[in-house]
Amino acid sequence: MLFPRTANCGAPLTSKPPRPLEPIEAVISEAIAMERSLPAPARVRTLTARLNAYLRGLAYDVEIDAYMRSAGDPVRSGALGAVREARHRLGLGPGDGYASAVTFARSLGRAAEDLLHHQRLLRQEDKA
Repeated sequence: MLFPRTANCGAPLTSKPPRPLEPIEAVISEAIAMERSLPAPARVRTLTARLNAYLRGLAYDVEIDAYMRSAGDPVRSGALGAVREARHRLGLGPGDGYASAVTFARSLGRAAEDLLHHQRLLRQEDKA
């Protein structure tokens, strides 16, 4: 079968199946550990992109969970502070150069770690 003017002769396309994404906890650990070993620039970009996307969603989830608490709840205020800090770090961007990109990725890793901690606290208190 030919498809005119498409340069597609109908042969099946061959491609590798997509690799499964590594668990976000592994991404966070690798980003935080960059002070001990420096990855290739492409890996820094990959880690930063994953953390950026993950943090945006996690910050929203933690914020929603926190606002369901009473205004005087200390768990709520801590969680909202972590959300503000994560959004601040996201807004800073990677800057220029490899060193600042590594610092930015580490910063996002720490923010994600902190938000996960607050998410666990919020959900733990809900079960109690």
